[in-house]
Amino acid sequence: MKIALKITPQRSTQYASMTTALATPELLASPLQAVIQHIESIQLAGQDYLLATLEESCTPSSPLFAILFHLGAISEVYEYFSSIGDLTGPFLRPIEPQSTPFVPLEMAEVRRYKGKTNEVFTRVLLNVGIFASHYAEQYSERLRVLDPMAGGGTTLFLALASGYDAFGIDLERQDIETTAVFVRQYLEGERIHFKELDERSRRAGRRYQFEIGPKKHMHSLVLVNGDASEADQHLRDVSGGPHAHAIVGDLPYGIQHFGEISELLNRALPVWERILYPGGAMALAWNATRISREEMIALVGTQTGLQVLNEPPYTQFAHTVDRVIKKRDILVAVKPL
Repeated sequence: MKIALKITPQRSTQYASMTTALATPELLASPLQAVIQHIESIQLAGQDYLLATLEESCTPSSPLFAILFHLGAISEVYEYFSSIGDLTGPFLRPIEPQSTPFVPLEMAEVRRYKGKTNEVFTRVLLNVGIFASHYAEQYSERLRVLDPMAGGGTTLFLALASGYDAFGIDLERQDIETTAVFVRQYLEGERIHFKELDERSRRAGRRYQFEIGPKKHMHSLVLVNGDASEADQHLRDVSGGPHAHAIVGDLPYGIQHFGEISELLNRALPVWERILYPGGAMALAWNATRISREEMIALVGTQTGLQVLNEPPYTQFAHTVDRVIKKRDILVAVKPL
Protein backbone atom coordinates (compact mmCIF):
# COMPACT_ATOMS: atom_id res chain seq x y z
CA MET A 1 0.00 0.00 0.00
CA LYS A 2 0.97 3.62 -0.43
CA ILE A 3 0.62 6.24 2.27
CA ALA A 4 0.98 10.01 2.11
CA LEU A 5 2.52 11.53 5.23
CA LYS A 6 1.97 15.25 5.67
CA ILE A 7 5.07 16.99 6.98
CA THR A 8 4.24 18.98 10.10
CA PRO A 9 3.39 22.53 8.96
CA GLN A 10 5.37 25.40 10.48
CA ARG A 11 4.51 29.10 10.51
CA SER A 12 8.16 30.00 9.97
CA THR A 13 9.86 29.28 6.65
CA GLN A 14 13.00 28.54 8.65
CA TYR A 15 11.31 25.72 10.59
CA ALA A 16 9.43 24.45 7.52
CA SER A 17 12.79 23.64 5.94
CA MET A 18 13.83 21.95 9.18
CA THR A 19 10.82 19.63 9.37
CA THR A 20 11.23 18.68 5.71
CA ALA A 21 14.87 17.76 6.38
CA LEU A 22 14.01 15.70 9.48
CA ALA A 23 10.96 13.80 8.21
CA THR A 24 12.67 11.12 6.13
CA PRO A 25 15.48 10.16 8.56
CA GLU A 26 13.01 10.11 11.50
CA LEU A 27 10.75 7.72 9.59
CA LEU A 28 13.68 5.51 8.55
CA ALA A 29 15.02 5.43 12.12
CA SER A 30 11.71 3.99 13.34
CA PRO A 31 10.78 0.28 13.40
CA LEU A 32 8.64 0.97 10.31
CA GLN A 33 11.84 1.07 8.26
CA ALA A 34 11.63 -2.73 7.98
CA VAL A 35 8.43 -2.57 5.90
CA ILE A 36 9.17 0.52 3.76
CA GLN A 37 9.89 -0.41 0.15
CA HIS A 38 10.21 3.10 -1.28
CA ILE A 39 9.99 6.67 -0.08
CA GLU A 40 9.96 10.00 -1.93
CA SER A 41 9.14 13.65 -1.30
CA ILE A 42 6.10 15.10 -3.08
CA GLN A 43 3.85 18.16 -2.95
CA LEU A 44 0.07 18.00 -2.86
CA ALA A 45 -1.95 21.22 -3.00
CA GLY A 46 1.17 23.18 -2.08
CA GLN A 47 1.90 21.06 1.03
CA ASP A 48 4.97 18.87 1.54
CA TYR A 49 4.42 15.13 1.97
CA LEU A 50 6.40 11.92 2.06
CA LEU A 51 4.98 9.23 -0.20
CA ALA A 52 5.89 5.82 1.18
CA THR A 53 5.25 2.41 -0.31
CA LEU A 54 4.82 -0.25 2.38
CA GLU A 55 4.83 -4.02 2.21
CA GLU A 56 1.35 -5.44 1.66
CA SER A 57 1.44 -7.04 5.11
CA CYS A 58 1.50 -3.58 6.74
CA THR A 59 -2.06 -2.26 6.93
CA PRO A 60 -3.71 0.42 9.09
CA SER A 61 -4.63 -2.32 11.59
CA SER A 62 -0.99 -3.42 11.95
CA PRO A 63 0.68 -2.57 15.29
CA LEU A 64 3.61 -1.11 13.35
CA PHE A 65 1.30 1.37 11.68
CA ALA A 66 0.64 3.12 14.98
CA ILE A 67 4.23 4.41 14.97
CA LEU A 68 3.27 6.90 12.25
CA PHE A 69 1.16 8.85 14.76
CA HIS A 70 4.11 9.01 17.15
CA LEU A 71 6.40 10.86 14.75
CA GLY A 72 7.30 14.51 15.26
CA ALA A 73 7.93 15.66 11.69
CA ILE A 74 4.70 14.02 10.45
CA SER A 75 1.31 15.50 11.36
CA GLU A 76 -1.27 13.59 9.27
CA VAL A 77 -1.46 10.16 7.64
CA TYR A 78 -3.45 9.20 4.52
CA GLU A 79 -3.88 6.21 2.28
CA TYR A 80 -2.78 7.26 -1.20
CA PHE A 81 -4.51 6.23 -4.45
CA SER A 82 -3.20 7.36 -7.83
CA SER A 83 -6.63 6.56 -9.27
CA ILE A 84 -9.97 5.07 -8.28
CA GLY A 85 -11.74 3.25 -11.07
CA ASP A 86 -11.79 5.52 -14.11
CA LEU A 87 -11.05 8.60 -12.00
CA THR A 88 -7.52 9.95 -12.08
CA GLY A 89 -6.15 11.05 -8.73
CA PRO A 90 -4.31 11.39 -6.60
CA PHE A 91 -6.85 10.67 -3.87
CA LEU A 92 -6.20 10.67 -0.13
CA ARG A 93 -8.20 8.80 2.52
CA PRO A 94 -7.42 10.01 6.05
CA ILE A 95 -6.39 7.44 8.64
CA GLU A 96 -7.49 8.15 12.19
CA PRO A 97 -4.81 8.29 14.94
CA GLN A 98 -4.60 5.05 16.90
CA SER A 99 -3.54 6.51 20.24
CA THR A 100 -4.12 9.49 22.51
CA PRO A 101 -1.26 11.42 24.16
CA PHE A 102 -1.00 10.88 27.94
CA VAL A 103 -0.94 14.66 28.38
CA PRO A 104 -1.80 17.08 25.56
CA LEU A 105 1.07 17.84 23.17
CA GLU A 106 0.05 21.42 23.76
CA MET A 107 1.87 21.23 27.11
CA ALA A 108 5.16 21.39 25.21
CA GLU A 109 3.96 24.12 22.86
CA VAL A 110 2.24 26.76 24.99
CA ARG A 111 5.16 27.72 27.21
CA ARG A 112 7.44 30.25 25.52
CA TYR A 113 10.82 31.25 26.92
CA LYS A 114 14.20 32.45 25.74
CA GLY A 115 16.27 29.64 24.25
CA LYS A 116 13.31 27.30 23.72
CA THR A 117 14.00 24.70 21.05
CA ASN A 118 11.31 24.10 18.43
CA GLU A 119 9.08 21.35 19.84
CA VAL A 120 8.93 19.46 16.52
CA PHE A 121 12.71 19.08 16.59
CA THR A 122 12.59 18.06 20.25
CA ARG A 123 10.00 15.40 19.51
CA VAL A 124 12.14 14.04 16.68
CA LEU A 125 15.17 13.98 18.99
CA LEU A 126 13.19 12.06 21.62
CA ASN A 127 11.88 9.57 19.08
CA VAL A 128 15.32 8.95 17.61
CA GLY A 129 16.67 8.15 21.07
CA ILE A 130 13.86 5.67 21.76
CA PHE A 131 13.93 4.10 18.29
CA ALA A 132 17.71 3.57 18.37
CA SER A 133 17.50 1.64 21.63
CA HIS A 134 16.74 -2.03 22.12
CA TYR A 135 13.40 -0.85 23.53
CA ALA A 136 12.15 0.49 20.18
CA GLU A 137 9.35 -2.08 19.98
CA GLN A 138 8.21 -0.90 23.44
CA TYR A 139 7.93 2.73 22.28
CA SER A 140 4.32 2.93 23.51
CA GLU A 141 5.07 1.49 26.96
CA ARG A 142 6.13 3.17 30.21
CA LEU A 143 9.81 3.85 29.51
CA ARG A 144 12.07 6.21 31.46
CA VAL A 145 13.59 9.30 29.79
CA LEU A 146 16.25 11.59 31.27
CA ASP A 147 17.04 15.06 29.95
CA PRO A 148 20.19 16.12 31.86
CA MET A 149 19.93 19.71 30.54
CA ALA A 150 16.19 20.15 30.80
CA GLY A 151 15.88 23.94 30.58
CA GLY A 152 12.18 24.81 30.38
CA GLY A 153 11.05 21.19 30.14
CA THR A 154 10.01 20.77 26.49
CA THR A 155 11.60 17.30 26.24
CA LEU A 156 10.01 16.25 29.53
CA PHE A 157 6.52 17.30 28.47
CA LEU A 158 6.84 15.45 25.16
CA ALA A 159 8.08 12.37 27.02
CA LEU A 160 5.00 12.54 29.25
CA ALA A 161 2.76 12.91 26.20
CA SER A 162 4.30 9.69 24.86
CA GLY A 163 3.45 7.89 28.10
CA TYR A 164 6.98 7.84 29.54
CA ASP A 165 8.30 8.79 32.96
CA ALA A 166 10.33 11.99 32.60
CA PHE A 167 13.35 13.12 34.63
CA GLY A 168 14.97 16.51 34.10
CA ILE A 169 18.08 18.13 35.58
CA ASP A 170 19.27 21.69 35.08
CA LEU A 171 21.97 23.81 36.66
CA GLU A 172 19.82 26.95 36.61
CA ARG A 173 17.62 26.96 39.70
CA GLN A 174 15.25 29.52 38.21
CA ASP A 175 14.58 27.26 35.21
CA ILE A 176 13.62 24.36 37.47
CA GLU A 177 11.47 26.49 39.77
CA THR A 178 9.56 28.26 36.97
CA THR A 179 9.04 24.92 35.21
CA ALA A 180 7.56 23.46 38.41
CA VAL A 181 5.19 26.43 38.65
CA PHE A 182 4.15 25.97 35.02
CA VAL A 183 3.51 22.24 35.56
CA ARG A 184 1.19 22.91 38.51
CA GLN A 185 -0.70 25.65 36.70
CA TYR A 186 -1.06 23.71 33.46
CA LEU A 187 -2.26 20.46 35.05
CA GLU A 188 -4.72 22.35 37.26
CA GLY A 189 -5.99 24.35 34.29
CA GLU A 190 -6.49 21.20 32.21
CA ARG A 191 -7.99 19.34 35.18
CA ILE A 192 -5.39 16.58 34.94
CA HIS A 193 -5.06 14.75 38.24
CA PHE A 194 -1.65 14.99 39.91
CA LYS A 195 0.00 14.99 43.30
CA GLU A 196 3.29 16.53 44.31
CA LEU A 197 5.59 14.71 46.72
CA ASP A 198 6.88 16.66 49.70
CA GLU A 199 10.61 17.29 49.20
CA ARG A 200 11.15 19.91 51.91
CA SER A 201 13.40 17.63 53.97
CA ARG A 202 16.00 17.25 51.21
CA ARG A 203 19.35 18.84 51.96
CA ALA A 204 21.11 18.59 48.60
CA GLY A 205 19.66 20.86 45.93
CA ARG A 206 16.03 21.50 44.98
CA ARG A 207 13.85 18.80 43.54
CA TYR A 208 10.19 18.57 42.56
CA GLN A 209 8.42 15.24 42.08
CA PHE A 210 5.01 14.95 40.45
CA GLU A 211 2.82 11.88 40.01
CA ILE A 212 0.48 12.62 37.11
CA GLY A 213 -2.68 10.86 35.96
CA PRO A 214 -5.22 8.45 37.44
CA LYS A 215 -4.10 6.20 40.28
CA LYS A 216 -3.61 3.03 38.23
CA HIS A 217 -1.92 4.82 35.32
CA MET A 218 0.29 7.41 36.96
CA HIS A 219 3.49 8.70 35.37
CA SER A 220 6.38 10.43 37.08
CA LEU A 221 7.81 13.85 36.35
CA VAL A 222 10.92 14.79 38.33
CA LEU A 223 12.65 18.18 38.12
CA VAL A 224 16.06 18.61 39.75
CA ASN A 225 18.24 21.67 40.20
CA GLY A 226 21.78 20.32 39.93
CA ASP A 227 24.82 19.42 37.86
CA ALA A 228 24.23 17.07 34.92
CA SER A 229 27.46 15.23 35.75
CA GLU A 230 25.93 14.23 39.11
CA ALA A 231 22.72 12.87 37.61
CA ASP A 232 23.08 9.50 39.31
CA GLN A 233 23.24 11.15 42.73
CA HIS A 234 20.29 13.42 42.03
CA LEU A 235 18.09 10.46 41.04
CA ARG A 236 19.34 7.78 43.43
CA ASP A 237 16.31 7.92 45.75
CA VAL A 238 13.53 8.55 43.23
CA SER A 239 11.18 5.69 42.44
CA GLY A 240 13.06 3.24 40.21
CA GLY A 241 16.45 4.76 41.02
CA PRO A 242 18.96 6.43 38.65
CA HIS A 243 18.06 4.46 35.53
CA ALA A 244 16.77 5.42 32.08
CA HIS A 245 15.93 3.72 28.82
CA ALA A 246 16.92 6.87 26.91
CA ILE A 247 18.93 10.01 27.62
CA VAL A 248 17.91 12.91 25.40
CA GLY A 249 19.73 16.22 25.55
CA ASP A 250 20.00 19.44 23.60
CA LEU A 251 23.49 20.76 24.35
CA PRO A 252 23.81 24.54 24.92
CA TYR A 253 24.01 26.32 21.58
CA GLY A 254 26.26 29.02 23.02
CA ILE A 255 29.12 26.52 23.07
CA GLN A 256 31.24 27.38 20.05
CA HIS A 257 34.49 25.51 20.70
CA PHE A 258 35.29 21.85 21.19
CA GLY A 259 37.23 22.55 24.40
CA GLU A 260 34.08 23.89 26.09
CA ILE A 261 31.88 20.96 25.11
CA SER A 262 34.68 18.54 25.93
CA GLU A 263 34.93 19.88 29.48
CA LEU A 264 31.20 19.45 29.96
CA LEU A 265 30.93 15.96 28.50
CA ASN A 266 34.14 14.52 29.95
CA ARG A 267 32.54 14.76 33.39
CA ALA A 268 29.01 13.84 32.39
CA LEU A 269 29.27 11.04 29.83
CA PRO A 270 30.53 8.28 32.17
CA VAL A 271 27.69 9.10 34.58
CA TRP A 272 25.07 9.05 31.84
CA GLU A 273 26.41 5.74 30.60
CA ARG A 274 25.92 4.21 34.06
CA ILE A 275 22.34 5.51 34.19
CA LEU A 276 21.36 3.91 30.88
CA TYR A 277 19.88 0.44 31.04
CA PRO A 278 21.73 -2.10 28.87
CA GLY A 279 20.36 -1.56 25.37
CA GLY A 280 19.40 2.02 26.19
CA ALA A 281 20.32 4.90 23.89
CA MET A 282 21.58 8.46 24.15
CA ALA A 283 20.59 11.14 21.62
CA LEU A 284 22.41 14.48 21.84
CA ALA A 285 21.80 17.52 19.64
CA TRP A 286 24.49 20.16 19.32
CA ASN A 287 25.54 23.22 17.35
CA ALA A 288 27.72 21.59 14.70
CA THR A 289 28.63 24.88 13.03
CA ARG A 290 32.09 24.79 14.58
CA ILE A 291 32.21 21.45 16.41
CA SER A 292 32.48 18.54 13.99
CA ARG A 293 30.68 15.23 14.14
CA GLU A 294 34.04 13.46 14.16
CA GLU A 295 35.07 15.34 17.31
CA MET A 296 31.84 14.39 19.05
CA ILE A 297 32.20 10.74 18.07
CA ALA A 298 35.77 10.65 19.34
CA LEU A 299 34.72 12.20 22.65
CA VAL A 300 31.95 9.64 23.23
CA GLY A 301 34.36 6.84 22.26
CA THR A 302 37.01 8.07 24.70
CA GLN A 303 34.71 8.53 27.69
CA THR A 304 32.26 5.63 27.28
CA GLY A 305 31.73 2.17 25.87
CA LEU A 306 28.62 3.33 24.01
CA GLN A 307 28.34 2.34 20.37
CA VAL A 308 27.84 5.41 18.15
CA LEU A 309 25.45 4.87 15.24
CA ASN A 310 27.33 6.51 12.40
CA GLU A 311 25.46 5.31 9.36
CA PRO A 312 22.21 6.35 7.64
CA PRO A 313 19.67 7.40 8.76
CA TYR A 314 21.57 8.57 11.87
CA THR A 315 24.00 10.61 9.77
CA GLN A 316 21.19 12.43 7.95
CA PHE A 317 19.78 14.72 10.66
CA ALA A 318 22.09 17.72 10.10
CA HIS A 319 20.13 20.86 9.19
CA THR A 320 20.24 24.64 9.34
CA VAL A 321 18.51 26.39 12.26
CA ASP A 322 19.19 30.09 11.60
CA ARG A 323 21.91 32.51 10.50
CA VAL A 324 23.95 31.77 13.63
CA ILE A 325 23.42 28.02 13.92
CA LYS A 326 24.07 27.06 10.32
CA LYS A 327 24.34 23.38 11.18
CA ARG A 328 22.69 21.45 14.00
CA ASP A 329 23.21 17.71 14.21
CA ILE A 330 22.22 14.69 16.31
CA LEU A 331 24.57 12.05 17.66
CA VAL A 332 23.05 8.73 18.73
CA ALA A 333 24.85 6.06 20.78
CA VAL A 334 23.64 2.79 22.28
CA LYS A 335 24.74 0.95 25.42
CA PRO A 336 25.60 -2.68 24.62
CA LEU A 337 23.40 -5.38 26.11
